[in-house]
Amino acid sequence: MVKITVQDIIPWKEYEKIRMEKIRRIAQIKDKRRVELGDRLTLLFENRDTVLHQIQEMVYLDRLEDEKDIQHEINVYSSLLPCNGKIKATLYINAYDFNDLKKVFSELKGIYNSVFLKVGEKLIQGEPEAGREQGDEFSTVQYLTFDLEGEKSTQIEVFVLHENYKVSKKLPEDLAKELIEEAYEECS
Repeated sequence: MVKITVQDIIPWKEYEKIRMEKIRRIAQIKDKRRVELGDRLTLLFENRDTVLHQIQEMVYLDRLEDEKDIQHEINVYSSLLPCNGKIKATLYINAYDFNDLKKVFSELKGIYNSVFLKVGEKLIQGEPEAGREQGDEFSTVQYLTFDLEGEKSTQIEVFVLHENYKVSKKLPEDLAKELIEEAYEECS
């Protein structure tokens, strides 16, 4: 996996001119990498394109120009790059309004600890990023890491095994193949 550098980031004033084109392009990429898991969960498998876009958007929205500030954003989001035997994904927990969000907090507590990939015959629990739970409430965006521990099968299925929410979905073969290839690139 080729790391993201400050040179990869388009200055925000230039990016502003091509932003809608870039958003349309990344939407197509994300569409192929997004897995709907019932009505409450969406899993987006990250890659260099999705992470670079996230950084680019942060630079644009915050109007960052200083290399040190841009590098900070790169450092924050680079942890989402798949490599060294790990698949990375963002889990979105869907709520429709504030009352529904309270229902999510009470009924789906710890849901982010309940997402697994079955790769071949191996069941791998997604490990959430530390620090995203705040007492009875939790972030509805969670970053998960799936350590493949050497497994390379392209037969991949997602399982959510929560006491109040169970769903499974087999990944398309082309996406599964991409995920395995990306996961086994070396972090640079």
